[in-house]
Amino acid sequence: MDSFLNRFNKIDISKYLFSFTLFIILLRRYIVFNLEPTTFVEKNTALLFYASIGLLVIQFALIKKHNITELAIFLVACGLYVFTKEGAILVLILVAISIRDIDDEYIVKNYLIMNILFIIAFVIIGNVLPDIIKISEQHYRIQNGISTVRGGFGLHNPNLMFFYSISVYAAYIFLRFDKYNMVDRLILLGITVFIYKVTLSRTGLLTMIAGLIFVDLLKYIDLKKYTKLSFLMKIMPIILLVSSVAIGTVFSKNLLLNSVLASRPKYWNMYLTQEGNFLSLFGNSYSMEIKQANPLDNSYVYLTVMLGIVSVVFFMYLLYKGLDLLIQKNENKYIAIIAMFLIYSFAENILFEAGFNFTIVFLIKYIIIDNPLKNKIRREKNASIINNANIK
Repeated sequence: MDSFLNRFNKIDISKYLFSFTLFIILLRRYIVFNLEPTTFVEKNTALLFYASIGLLVIQFALIKKHNITELAIFLVACGLYVFTKEGAILVLILVAISIRDIDDEYIVKNYLIMNILFIIAFVIIGNVLPDIIKISEQHYRIQNGISTVRGGFGLHNPNLMFFYSISVYAAYIFLRFDKYNMVDRLILLGITVFIYKVTLSRTGLLTMIAGLIFVDLLKYIDLKKYTKLSFLMKIMPIILLVSSVAIGTVFSKNLLLNSVLASRPKYWNMYLTQEGNFLSLFGNSYSMEIKQANPLDNSYVYLTVMLGIVSVVFFMYLLYKGLDLLIQKNENKYIAIIAMFLIYSFAENILFEAGFNFTIVFLIKYIIIDNPLKNKIRREKNASIINNANIK
């Protein structure tokens, strides 16, 4: 009875700590994205960052037993942080470790509810107190030969509403996946069209619809039965990575691609070749002027130029291993929402956002639980015993 109570209290504490940590992470990201970077705001966002890291470290310390895979992934992420000075992968892994013993539905509901509340709060702030929102240039879209101002719901950038909403979409689909029906499709499609009508975010519209189509396909396809399809799913992140780098280097001046992707390829080229080296081992450093003049709206280009080739290999391995594991377990619900983020990450730098992208957190969590390194060591040990027996 005592052990049960201890276990119950431990899980409850882990849940509360996670919820508070997620709130801190999201509060910081919404402030950074939307509010004017005054001295007060910058000091408080720095404080929130260190508070979130501190809370994640506490949760890491509270877990008494860490398996060999968990420790290996954590140590590699720490090493990458030392060399790249970018903590995006490390934070994702710390969050994955912190939720190792927490049920997934609780996690998803936290992401769903908190993101909805933050969206509502910052839309209200943007409309009631517009002076504290970042000053943004007017964004326009040419429609029927007429220049139309793009709305932003009071947020700093018209693209932010889709950016914030994908976490809500993915959480909703996860919770409704087994009963996902035509009403759910109409709700999500209706919201998507409504956001587009206000923001005129064409890339957001296309990637969101592509993600929703992918969800429908995975709901009815058993990937284990189709070897080629399952392989394509596993290498999907690699395909998107290679495509992003190819477009940003070889096809950066292509008029059609720049039109469809809202000039993103020419911005990617700035980071990949003009001001950086896409073959750098541990990423490049860019001036604030370059970053402000060239928005980096692609997670795969960000991974390549900011974190470097070593991080690319490590992270692509995690994605491949995690997707392979989920396919073997017939976890299409998880694969579907991961695919949504993988597709959307082609047009936005959201793949490493721990406050929004809970799907990659889940993927890493299940790699840790499966503990492939322990299984590999066990297989090698058994093989060694058999070999020695045969020799005798």
